[in-house]
Amino acid sequence: MHMRSVPCRSRWLSASFAGMIALTASITSSPTWAQTGLASRDARDQRGGQELEFESAVPPASRLLPSDTYAYVRIRNVADLKVGFARSSLGQMLDDPAMQPFVSDTYQTLSATLEEFASQIGLSLDELLSIPQGQVAIALVPGAPPEAEPAKPSRGPEEEPETDEEIARRLQRQRRQQNRFAVVLMVETGKDNASSARMSELLEQIGELSQRNQFVSDTEKIGDHSLTTWRRARGGQQTEWFQRDGMFVIGLGRRAAADVLERWNDSDAPRNRKEAAEEAKDTDSKLVEISGNLSSNPDFGAVMTRSIGAEAETPQITFFVHPYAIAEKIISRSGSAFFIMPIVETLGADKIRGIGGSIFRGGDVIEGIIHAHIVINPPRDGFFGVIRPEEVDPTPPEWVPADATSYMTAQWDIATATDNLTKIVDRFAGEGSFDRFAEDRVQARLDISLKEEVIPNLTGRYVGVQRYQLPAAWNAVARVDALQVRDVEKARELLQRAKNKLPASDMRAENVGGTEVYFMANRRELPDTLRTPERSVFLIDDYLVLADSRELVEQILRARAGKTPRLVDDTDYELLLSELGAKLGGEKPFVLNFARDADSYRVLYNMAGSEEFAGTLSRRGENNPVIAKFAALLNRQKLPPFDELRKYFNVSGGFGYDEPGGLHFGLMTLRPLE
Repeated sequence: MHMRSVPCRSRWLSASFAGMIALTASITSSPTWAQTGLASRDARDQRGGQELEFESAVPPASRLLPSDTYAYVRIRNVADLKVGFARSSLGQMLDDPAMQPFVSDTYQTLSATLEEFASQIGLSLDELLSIPQGQVAIALVPGAPPEAEPAKPSRGPEEEPETDEEIARRLQRQRRQQNRFAVVLMVETGKDNASSARMSELLEQIGELSQRNQFVSDTEKIGDHSLTTWRRARGGQQTEWFQRDGMFVIGLGRRAAADVLERWNDSDAPRNRKEAAEEAKDTDSKLVEISGNLSSNPDFGAVMTRSIGAEAETPQITFFVHPYAIAEKIISRSGSAFFIMPIVETLGADKIRGIGGSIFRGGDVIEGIIHAHIVINPPRDGFFGVIRPEEVDPTPPEWVPADATSYMTAQWDIATATDNLTKIVDRFAGEGSFDRFAEDRVQARLDISLKEEVIPNLTGRYVGVQRYQLPAAWNAVARVDALQVRDVEKARELLQRAKNKLPASDMRAENVGGTEVYFMANRRELPDTLRTPERSVFLIDDYLVLADSRELVEQILRARAGKTPRLVDDTDYELLLSELGAKLGGEKPFVLNFARDADSYRVLYNMAGSEEFAGTLSRRGENNPVIAKFAALLNRQKLPPFDELRKYFNVSGGFGYDEPGGLHFGLMTLRPLE
């Protein structure tokens, strides 16, 4: 196949980067994904409900990656994920006849945008999207140290010693070389099929491009498999890849893919009696080698056990990250590690053993479930002394309206958290710094003491409410934040004291539905395309409420008076709460969330279809041909009214609970009711 030459390496890399970003963004709108998912679903229906899945023939990525992997994301089965996407709310919405013209035009625009990139690699967008079939994973791993450089010949006794600047540069270079990162990408295509052929063709084209851009290609044998390496002639960048059992593994960094292949070979079962006998003689070392993978990492195991063990099914997606190990590596690359690391450890960041989770496809009632877990070593001091969750009552206050876009409540030991925060700030900024930054400023401006009057009067319960309101704007979702108080009269007295201290124009009292509401002066001028916040503060029942919308304040007061439906009586909320309760399994949450997904999508949907957004894209497209193409798309295709599509969305919710080994969070989405 003929390929044109690329005159500049930077142009090739820029095209590759832009192409991959656009490719990722196009997946959700690709007819390839939607059609494949629908076809798989039809095939499943024809076989009595059994899905036609791609049968993976390779080990899970966690068994092939090193034990000290820093971050990892894995899709278990891309073919299965396509089926799930076709059944999802977003997938069904995109498949709606009213959306088809827009979806088709979007895909054609993306294809045209990637045409130059596709011409370089010899594959179309459809062909690229059809490559992954089974497992796909990407991981951030430690980089191998560079190959030893040959010693520089001495120029004799008269050779001048290194200058301080040269020594500093050499040490900096050594630190960076010894603390490198590498990336591993795994793509399972299956054996001897069209996907495998396309992946081989793609790598062949990239190999030719790399040679035209002064990369050197080498091949080495590791076991029975070949590893191909592309490296810069003068050292530096290095990429390597191999293919085994229908999976392609690409490593960005020296020995990144080779390490995976060696670990994979070590896990192979003996092929004959001779190999079995030799292996039996060296059982201990064999176990050590095989155990050196990510699955054997106790931190990874702790995270995955809590994330995967919560469900009976196998998750579609799993992820893991070790933030402290990444931070330690980055800090070690600089010359300030001796100064920064003690601060990081004092804050308790080294207690985070790992963060990870899993994403599951649901059933007839639940569309999807996400679990996330943070493993934290005791004792919880330093920064974790501020994290003091307590059991929360999930019942919404009677003033929360049923048409709220979202509702969240949480419970915190705010007194202990404030004391620990004060200690942290004072330790690093000097004794009394917290008082200077917070206490003294509030005292001077409002004549109120945070530590002696405000915090002791708070129960620790927080309630947050958001509500969509017209006209459509990026900030069309108004919100209130409420804190429960112990003594309502004390809170009322503090509000009055603050009003007396401030200029009359800064805090104006107004009676709204029989409740005294203090409206704040608005000194910010916003464009006409944005909602102008109307900030206010007031007391309702035993809650101190801060709001940014008069309309939402009035709706809250109507709900409290029983003049509009309340969330506490809403059937959607009751259904979600019962499903969340089943997932909690007796655990007591410290945070709970409820959301109407249609309103969340509506904000983005209405803005994407607005004339203001199309005009903004058109102006920016004057100097950017890619943006210009999408501006023309929005001018050609008008989105259908969102009310025609809201039938595809229901409600979602989440929870979080504390346990001795860390924090666990869950999120679920319910399917629309027929």
